[in-house]
Amino acid sequence: MAWTSILGIVLLLWVIWDLYAGSVWLHREFHRSQEPWSYWILILVWLLVAVSCFYW
Repeated sequence: MAWTSILGIVLLLWVIWDLYAGSVWLHREFHRSQEPWSYWILILVWLLVAVSCFYW
């Protein structure tokens, strides 16, 4: 298994955890209840980064 696939799996697990926890990190923490647009955009960004690891 390539290291990028392992990284993709780890990032997908991180996205799942962020969905459960209700907060996501970029340069600071974004909470779903306080900043919903920023939260969902960052979830999509991290999801795209995780999926791109499988196509490296």
